[in-house]
Amino acid sequence: MSWYSKIKFKIEKKGDSPELKRGQVKQILISGFKRELPEFDFLEYRNGCYTFKNTRIINGRNIYEFLYVIFALKDRYFTCSVASRINKNYLSSNSYNTGLINSHIDLLVLKKGTGVIPADESYYFHNGQVKTTTEVIEQIVNDFKEFGKPFLQKQAKQFEKSDLLKAGFNFIENLEIDKSKLNDELKKDITSAGRFTSNTYLKLKAELQSVNGIDRETRKNIPKLTYELLEFYCGYK
Repeated sequence: MSWYSKIKFKIEKKGDSPELKRGQVKQILISGFKRELPEFDFLEYRNGCYTFKNTRIINGRNIYEFLYVIFALKDRYFTCSVASRINKNYLSSNSYNTGLINSHIDLLVLKKGTGVIPADESYYFHNGQVKTTTEVIEQIVNDFKEFGKPFLQKQAKQFEKSDLLKAGFNFIENLEIDKSKLNDELKKDITSAGRFTSNTYLKLKAELQSVNGIDRETRKNIPKLTYELLEFYCGYK
């Protein structure tokens, strides 16, 4: 059976359950999260996306954890993702981020352990009826518990233990520079093909690169981490 046939089977299979009515998905989602993920509060519904939020306080800083559920009734699918962010300005961002302090990743990527997923397995498909959609939501909630929460716990441990992040936060906590001026410098560099020439950026990057015991993959993230730390500094009040 082709991937297209598999998807059609999932979304067109009908049973004796009634069709979903407007607002029912919200009720089912909130009920499931309240029962199985009580630490995550329903925050908002915007542009087809239901957002659930939990806040941790680690080393005196707020770490914002989000679970996103996008529901498409007409196209018969859910797409879900998990985010751990220190910069609350990313709340409404749909962009995935593999950085160290504002990570946002697709739930099925976490579950499968790979970014290469067959088309018929890349979404949570439903048939628009109450029973099947409820079962799919139960699967989503279980996947958040089994794969989303460990990811968030790993991120939280990093905020608490990472020498690299400690060095970065120590740098910006002791930084005395006009935030609007630095923000303008960073924006200028971003529009110049992303080649950073800001003296503050170069100093922080060098500071992070001097931290011992950093594995090769993490070290590759230092340029992005440098920018995100300074971005956080500029927006922090």
